Amino acid sequence: MVHLTARYIKFVSPEIVRRIVSDNDKNRSEWSAKLLGRDVDPQIYLWDGSPCAFPGVRRYAGSKEIAYFRKHTELKDAEITGAVQLDDNSFPKQIWSHVFLGKKFANAGPGGYALAHLADHKEHKNRADEEFELPSAEHKHPLYGLFTCPTNTAYIPNSLIRPTDFSPVIRRLLISRANALYGDFCQILPQWMRLKPAQENWDHRDFQWGETVGELDHVNDFLKFRTETMEKIFKT
Repeated sequence: MVHLTARYIKFVSPEIVRRIVSDNDKNRSEWSAKLLGRDVDPQIYLWDGSPCAFPGVRRYAGSKEIAYFRKHTELKDAEITGAVQLDDNSFPKQIWSHVFLGKKFANAGPGGYALAHLADHKEHKNRADEEFELPSAEHKHPLYGLFTCPTNTAYIPNSLIRPTDFSPVIRRLLISRANALYGDFCQILPQWMRLKPAQENWDHRDFQWGETVGELDHVNDFLKFRTETMEKIFKT
């Protein structure tokens, strides 16, 4: 099944990711200081070589945060741990929307496809302990920053999305493919995480992958959009 569908899985162009990593380097000091000012550890989002597109934004988790996000209740800043802003799943789609359309994501995606995260970014039922080599507990950080990393997402045919959710073999294969695409110029995972050696005879080089997607035409539009968005986030 994966051999049949691998060529249709869409990864964003490495050159687009390279621009985001470079822009993170430029903004790291300022954004890190602002995250610290909101009691958020910058290393959650802005590790060296991080491709995180929106530092400080993570997926909501639990009934309280969902109710807050939907404006059904209020939460104090101290109750939103490790983040400046919560999101449903729209922030990870912004880079994809901009590189194709040159504008903000508008709740519609390509027919027959769904956006999938490759490595878990939420704390609840996180599978990092099984899928990665991790250090002792005192060196770990939450994985919230992976939520908006374009290196941690791919558009995948709906026929494959459930195996991606539940098959560690397929997940490891896709993460290996992402690392082959982007690992020369960025760290797709926080530096304290390492992929475990594959226990199966699946090598990303044995599969036929489609071309990466997205042109550089709209990258400046995206970087401008995200700078403006980050300014708004830090002012809230």
